[in-house]
Amino acid sequence: MKAHVAIVIGLAFATGGTLAEGRVEVVKFAAGTTSTSIKGSIRGDDMVSYSIGTGAGQVMQLLFVPSNRSCYVNVYAPENAQTAVHVGSLSGNEFGINPTAPGSYTARVYLMRNAARRNETCRFTLSIEITGKPGGISAGGSDQLMIDICKGSAAGMYGVQPRDVAIARGVVAASGGGFTLDGTVDKGAEGLKKLRCIFGPDRRFSHVQAMTSDGE
Repeated sequence: MKAHVAIVIGLAFATGGTLAEGRVEVVKFAAGTTSTSIKGSIRGDDMVSYSIGTGAGQVMQLLFVPSNRSCYVNVYAPENAQTAVHVGSLSGNEFGINPTAPGSYTARVYLMRNAARRNETCRFTLSIEITGKPGGISAGGSDQLMIDICKGSAAGMYGVQPRDVAIARGVVAASGGGFTLDGTVDKGAEGLKKLRCIFGPDRRFSHVQAMTSDGE
């Protein structure tokens, strides 16, 4: 779904928590939509921060897909803009929170120092979904966001790009509770490998399970 994004030039926080010149984009969803995917790029010491407004008691899920393995996103909560509640280099490229706090969360994209010193480039997609009315807790992400998260997580696990991961069918309710997504990953000369993405009853991502035995 398309969303309108207003861009404000201002100050962005550096990854260490100190102020540095940077770019801030205020994310606004188009009327009637709950999700958006933003494509962007940074180079060297550049950073970009996305300001995401939420109400109390909603559900927010983020998926970050970078082209550079040294490129990450940190997330900061409305009540503390100095300490990240999610550090991408430690916790991976997915972030979810249920319930949200009122105010604006900040998703800050950056390159690690080694890559920044080499003036490397990172092209990325940041998918954002917010569900539930303010003041109440809703179920987690949509089927499409679950598929995106599955592809991104499987790509990281197998060392390929998300485009190399195919989902065989839609979201399936698991007999023991929760949800699953089945798919395959194209490993080139190694062939296709079967996988299953596991989600909890609240639709939050748990892990990727390899369905092809070693040697196959």
